[in-house]
Amino acid sequence: MTVHNSAYDLAQLQAIFRDGEEEARLAHVQRLTQQPEDLEERRAVLALLIEVMGDDSWQVRKEAVASTLCWSDKELLAHALVDAMSEPDNIGRRNAVIEGVMKLGPICIDPLLAALTHKPEHRKVLVDVLGTYGDTRVIPALGQALLDEDANVRTAAMEQLASFSSEEVVPALRAGLRSPDMLVALAALDGLNRQHVVLPIAEVLPLREAVALRPAMMTSLGYSQDVAAVPLLVDALIDKARGAREAALVALHRLYQQLDGKGRQLVIDSARRLDEMAIRSSLRALLEATPPVRQATAALLGWTGRREMLRPLVLALGDADSNVSETTGQAIVQMGFDAVSVLCDMLPTLDPRSRASAFHFFHRQAAAITDEGLRSRIRSLIGYGTQDKNPTTAQAAKQALVAYPASTQD
Repeated sequence: MTVHNSAYDLAQLQAIFRDGEEEARLAHVQRLTQQPEDLEERRAVLALLIEVMGDDSWQVRKEAVASTLCWSDKELLAHALVDAMSEPDNIGRRNAVIEGVMKLGPICIDPLLAALTHKPEHRKVLVDVLGTYGDTRVIPALGQALLDEDANVRTAAMEQLASFSSEEVVPALRAGLRSPDMLVALAALDGLNRQHVVLPIAEVLPLREAVALRPAMMTSLGYSQDVAAVPLLVDALIDKARGAREAALVALHRLYQQLDGKGRQLVIDSARRLDEMAIRSSLRALLEATPPVRQATAALLGWTGRREMLRPLVLALGDADSNVSETTGQAIVQMGFDAVSVLCDMLPTLDPRSRASAFHFFHRQAAAITDEGLRSRIRSLIGYGTQDKNPTTAQAAKQALVAYPASTQD
């Protein structure tokens, strides 16, 4: 039953919310879910509910927000709640009001934009909330906030702009790359990378002087589709910062997939000229890094063409991530039939798990292994494998055997 909100009732409610026990406060706030018909009385009750959003009890605060959102006069709610975001002292009320604004939805955008034009003390909060709706109407205001004298506001504006996937936000993000504020530049570059925006190398190259920006810069180079990015990424494989090294690995793998045959050959030639320091650093990534980095590392080791890389690549064949194991198999094949032959030589010395991984490799890459002599040898090894004492290894061999049918010469 909804309380009749006459002036006398409001005075009684104010007394309860001020002095009553928590259960009484909670019970009375739950009765305010229906808005009064009279506009002035409605405003008075809403003001009371906003006051209650600062209650000491989080349950009372939560119910005050819930009761408010039940009202049908959303325009009144939007303006009143946005105005209440200026709460300077009561953190509970401010958080409850912000929750209400976010749940109320895009109807709050116009009041938020209007409030932001006055550059109030709490404008960072306004910027934070504006970006959560994903509505492109807020982009111009967020772009303007990039010029704010408060660094926190600038950073918040760029972070919100970077969360958009719309092409409309790209110009503002690209402008943010030139900001002297490193956090703004980083947020801008992250946003552009999330959209896979192709940027000219010259536009991102100045960012490499800042260590904190280097990983994002490497990621951007990976989307550049420009063969000129290859030497930059190769050089970064020995960067002192692990984040930059791993970002360069992933970016080089991504760039390789974008390039034509001539560009891919440049990547391969560059990989074959890598020194021992770069190789050792990459080997650590193959064992310790995230799946995308492990996948890129496997490809890199394959590009090097070094036979001594076969043993770590065999370990990667059994990687739990299917993308890593698949790329590893392709890397071994790319090293040539001699590498596959060396793998055959290694097979009897491998542990059961690695033998199973090798049989899975023979199965998946059967179409790429075309040399008849090599296929015959593999078939023989698989045949022995079907009798392996390890059931998992034997099962992998049986699955692989179907891809190597006996020829009439066998």
